[in-house]
Amino acid sequence: MSEIVDFKHPGPPKEPTLNDVFGDDAHFLRWIAEWRAVRAQMHKNWAEYDLATGWGTLPSAGIELDHKPLERMQELEYHLATKWKPRTMLLARQLLGMCVTILAYEDRESVLADGPVLDIIHNVISSLEFCKGEMRIGPKDE
Repeated sequence: MSEIVDFKHPGPPKEPTLNDVFGDDAHFLRWIAEWRAVRAQMHKNWAEYDLATGWGTLPSAGIELDHKPLERMQELEYHLATKWKPRTMLLARQLLGMCVTILAYEDRESVLADGPVLDIIHNVISSLEFCKGEMRIGPKDE
């Protein structure tokens, strides 16, 4: 019994990360957050453009409208609709919330009212089919 055991204090517990809690879904949750941010940025760009051009009543020569947020938003929509089916309820809820945001846009002819909504909804439904039918998902009735 002459062996010496080196007891090291492990330190404080590591705070869980999004990856620890949601696994592969964490990457897609980040994409949804980015999608919401670039969508808001595009709204801001349009508002600033409308103000600068007086809602079409002033000359727009030399006034540039930055479409990069819109392009990124559409790229994220494509990836979210084609690359993954949710594995967690949080991602399923966030994807459905994204669909509601697209469908509820006030101008139905706007590019913001268009998107791969049906593909996203089909992916969510496909993932939810693996949940047991009797699984409770709402608040417990009292």
